Amino acid sequence: MTNFIFHRRDMFKSLLAISAVGALGACGGADEQPPTEVAANGADTSGYFTGSEMALIAALSDTLIPTTETAGAAGAGVPETLQALATEWGNDEFRAYWRSGLDQVSAALSSDTGAGFETLHPDERLAVLSAYDAKVFDGDVEDGFYRDFKSTVVTAYYMSEVGAAEELAYEPVPGDWIGCVPLSDYPKTWAT
Repeated sequence: MTNFIFHRRDMFKSLLAISAVGALGACGGADEQPPTEVAANGADTSGYFTGSEMALIAALSDTLIPTTETAGAAGAGVPETLQALATEWGNDEFRAYWRSGLDQVSAALSSDTGAGFETLHPDERLAVLSAYDAKVFDGDVEDGFYRDFKSTVVTAYYMSEVGAAEELAYEPVPGDWIGCVPLSDYPKTWAT
């Protein structure tokens, strides 16, 4: 499996962007929100991304972080977070980068199968995306957008309530300080 190294500046930009979306959502009143349109997969399409783009985002996100004992990326609201980033936070350059990046990823993933990635069975999605991921992270394919997309999905997931409270160990006030313990006693990474 390929290791993915987060660069500190990129991580801070992702965290800032996702935090900004939460802050913007808190500023608006209920009467200021546009009516929500929902795509066939249940994703919100009232923002910048179209229904087909949201279907691709939801399929990619849920393939990267599928539902297990905890909700996957779609269940944690990652596609809606990405929609909010593009709609409420991103400038024209950011939006153009994401739209062209999604087109490029869609074309790369569809060319292997002849069908749209979002229409594939989840097992087929996993096989196609795993092969593409390996090509990107092994350096065989240059796709900076896919790297950014994957990083943003992971960041958005672990900043969600599901990711932080159910997937990671979470205690608002951790207990006693124990300086040296076997990692097998604490198998999860801490969110706090």
